[in-house]
Order: sequence, then C-alpha cells, then structure tokens
Amino acid sequence: MPSPDLYADPYRVERIEECAFYHVMDVPGHGVVGSGWDLRGGEQDYLGHVDLAGKRVLEIGPASGFLTFYMESRGAEVVAVELAPDADWDVVPQAGLDVQAIADERRAGMPQLRNAFWFAHRQHGSAARVHYGSVYDLPDDLGHFDLAVMCAVLLHTRDPLRIVEQCARLSDQLLVTDMHYPELGELPVMQLVPSAENREWDTWWRFSPALITNFMGVLGFGDPAVTRHEQRFAPEGADLRMPMFTATATRAPAA
Repeated sequence: MPSPDLYADPYRVERIEECAFYHVMDVPGHGVVGSGWDLRGGEQDYLGHVDLAGKRVLEIGPASGFLTFYMESRGAEVVAVELAPDADWDVVPQAGLDVQAIADERRAGMPQLRNAFWFAHRQHGSAARVHYGSVYDLPDDLGHFDLAVMCAVLLHTRDPLRIVEQCARLSDQLLVTDMHYPELGELPVMQLVPSAENREWDTWWRFSPALITNFMGVLGFGDPAVTRHEQRFAPEGADLRMPMFTATATRAPAA
C-alpha cells in the first residue's frame, strides 16, 4: 500500500497575487494569466498527438500545471512529480558564480510556482495528484502508468537519461518534448550548453531527437516516432515561434 505521505495535500491558495505562472493559461474565474510560453492551441503537437483518454499519466515537472489540466481535459488521470520544497535545482557549477546563492534564489521562487499550480488546480476542479520528491529516484509506490511525459524539463537537469530510465521503469509509453536544434544532425548526440565563456547556469543540454529515441530503444521501447513543431514564446511583448520536437516510444511486448 502507498505510504500516506506519497502525495501532497492540496495547498489552499486564496490570492492569485501569491502565484507565478510559468505558462500562459486560462484559469477559470480569472481569465488569462502568465507570460512567456504560450502553448494554447499547440497542445496536441506538443504532446505528439498521443491519445490521452483513459490513460494514467506520469508528468515530470508540471510547473504551474498547464499541461496537467490540459491532459485531464482530454480524459487522463495525472500524477505529477515536482521538485521537493527542500531540494535544490540542478544549477550548473560554474566557477566564479555564487552557485549556492543562485540555488537559494531558485528555491525562494518555487513557493509562488507551487501556489500557481494549486490555485489553478482548485479553479479547474482538478483531481491531479502531486508527488514532491526526486525525479532521479521515483518511488515504486507511484504505481504503473500508461504514459510518462517529460516536456521541456530534461535540458535543465544534470542527468537527463537517468530521469528517462526512471520513467521507463514505471511506464508503458514514453514521451519527451524538447527544443529542436537541426545543427545537431541525425546522430544520437547531446551537446553540453554551459561553457566558461557563456556562464550558463540554468540549461545543461541540447538533444538530437535520435538521442532520445535510441535511448528509449536501449530501455526496451520500440515503435519510435518523432514529430517536429513550433510553439509560441512571448516574453515581455515578443512573439517568437520556437522549433521543438516530440519523441515517443512504446514498451515492446514481452517475448
């Protein structure tokens, strides 16, 4: 039987001013909130046109819940895994940067993001559950999933393939969406983004689609599919179309 503290009790958030929304989203009773990534209208492309009806879905990194509530609206039961309140972001250990100060600032900003999720959760009448813990060590008690969704999260992690492996252990189908960089070509490669010159501390990797599908194959998942699409990114009045890819594969049946 799952432990009683496996899932968080929903937070009671009364004021939208206490929230920070990662995606542009429609919150019932409050209209459109958030800025930056605006996936509205592009959700099907973003999720690889996977049939969600009746599926139990594991979502890694829900942020303020845009995809969580969308997947529910398509008939999915969603369990989201988010960074534990006492855990640190995978900050790139750039020499000369105060990495601990950056981690502390990130941790200080997370309550507003969690508030946004739970505020929208309540307004949507959502039944989604959240496990606060480590994506590098998913508990067996989460159970079995039809689909694991990792959208625009692996690039921010030190060990992305371990996360894919953890999801594969619990799920029958894997879905990864990330930025598409055509210059990486058709080989299964991932490129380290940070350097001593660019001082990057937030983003670790760029992936070729083949890297993702090949590793899914290593884990026993077949019938790989890759689609490419563009999504809207509109921070501070800009209006950009960002190239992305979505890769899926399904667990091969036992021999």
